[in-house]
Amino acid sequence: MAKPRKKASQPEASAPPQVGDKVYPPNSQMLYEISHVHVGGDEVDLHVPGTNLQRFRVRTDRLTFVERKPPARTANPFTSPEPVFDGGELLERIETVQRDNLKQSDDDIDILKAYLKTQRAPKAAIEALEDLTVDQHKAWKIAVGKIKKGLER
Repeated sequence: MAKPRKKASQPEASAPPQVGDKVYPPNSQMLYEISHVHVGGDEVDLHVPGTNLQRFRVRTDRLTFVERKPPARTANPFTSPEPVFDGGELLERIETVQRDNLKQSDDDIDILKAYLKTQRAPKAAIEALEDLTVDQHKAWKIAVGKIKKGLER
């Protein structure tokens, strides 16, 4: 009676490369970051962060991975993973836009009010601009509050 054949143990396939993984290409001492993964994941484009130095279509089997980003998690393994975002980074960006927007708006309105005063415009027009400034600050505060509440969920 013939014995059943043992299946040859195949090496476990590693996780596919992702944008942002840190690697050493062959014959290089410089740390690169993956900037693009080509179809199939066999080739990637690399760049050195903070420089314009790039390598194109480098085979992944020749790379030495130093730091790998964790794969995006998904509840259903048959769907594509949802993009992962950092709520803190998002809020920081929104607050920067808010600050810049309000500063620019306040400066423009102050210039306009000064001009209207030199032209002896009615006081009601200048007060309307002051009210506009206050309303913009309130609207931003309400919007940022809603965004923070939405991110807490």
